[in-house]
Amino acid sequence: MLMEEVSAYIEFRMDADKKLLYGKWLRDVNNNEYMAGLKQTYSLISSNNIVRWVQNSEQLRPRTLADQKWVAEEFALLLSLSSIKYIAIVVLPESAHYNVLLSLREKAYRIFGKNKCIELFETEQDALAWLIPNLQFYRLPSTIHTI
Repeated sequence: MLMEEVSAYIEFRMDADKKLLYGKWLRDVNNNEYMAGLKQTYSLISSNNIVRWVQNSEQLRPRTLADQKWVAEEFALLLSLSSIKYIAIVVLPESAHYNVLLSLREKAYRIFGKNKCIELFETEQDALAWLIPNLQFYRLPSTIHTI
């Protein structure tokens, strides 16, 4: 999948010094777009030795069972073998997607252990404060990452 194709529905920013990747779903996506967006995310994590990943999922509706199975098994396996250590997901607790994400996190922990830390946050600021605790006023790079 070409970066230009996924850039229609997911935005990426990267801070190479902090080994941080930021992704934001720009709208709800279908199953193929969801998988393509996450595969592009993994590609960026792998090629840049990313340690911290914040994903804003506020625009997503709950995923189908097939998507959930793919994320919990195949995508989580890729992440378990990657450099990633911390994953912060931004989603509101009142969102229908919130409980699905909690369930996926617990399933991934059961399958792969807790060698990766995954947390859910209400705001990007809270997520960034967790990922980079020693920089109180950290801001994401303003440029959107392209390959």
